[in-house]
Amino acid sequence: MSFRIKSGERFVFIGDSITDCGRRMEFAPLGNGYVSMVVNLVTAKYPERRIRWVNKGISGDTVQGLVERWTEDVVNEEPDWVSIAIGINNVARDKQSGRNLKECLQDFRDSYKTILERTKTETDAKIVMSEIFYLKEEDEISRDLNVDAYNEIIHQLATEHQAILVPLQQTFKKAKTKRPDYSWTRGDGVHPLPTGHTLIALTFLNAMKW
Repeated sequence: MSFRIKSGERFVFIGDSITDCGRRMEFAPLGNGYVSMVVNLVTAKYPERRIRWVNKGISGDTVQGLVERWTEDVVNEEPDWVSIAIGINNVARDKQSGRNLKECLQDFRDSYKTILERTKTETDAKIVMSEIFYLKEEDEISRDLNVDAYNEIIHQLATEHQAILVPLQQTFKKAKTKRPDYSWTRGDGVHPLPTGHTLIALTFLNAMKW
């Protein structure tokens, strides 16, 4: 199958700090993380495809935060594609809150489902959804975050809404297993180093049949 994104299409990335990467400050407009890497690689390989790229990542955001800004940052952009990479802040804050995990997961599902359904009803965009990734071995403060339960929801919702799934957790775990002495994140198991961003970009592009 050929590369999924066609010339003339508008592609919106939305998420938290991993997507943001300074796109609202010194690295405007695309940031200096995986989003800019994706854009550069696609442009280099398919220079004839005039794709319009938009980065709407906001550091610290949660899926509930996406619900609040979905109209302005997604619907109003009239995208042909929307890529959603969200959830690690939900995982961390839910654990800190002491709330019942079942309730937290239900809130996560409900909010995520809201943005997916709005995308289907208010835009013509195709949807890409990324797994939450976390490398416990690299977390220097040993938070022992449980991303699996949240990723299970992401998998279920991706199937229900015919979304393309980007298997980031699986990919990072495989990379860490193959190279356990190498650091992919900035000592917290979450925020990628440049090679980690490269791994995200390549995993995303593989899902897009690059």
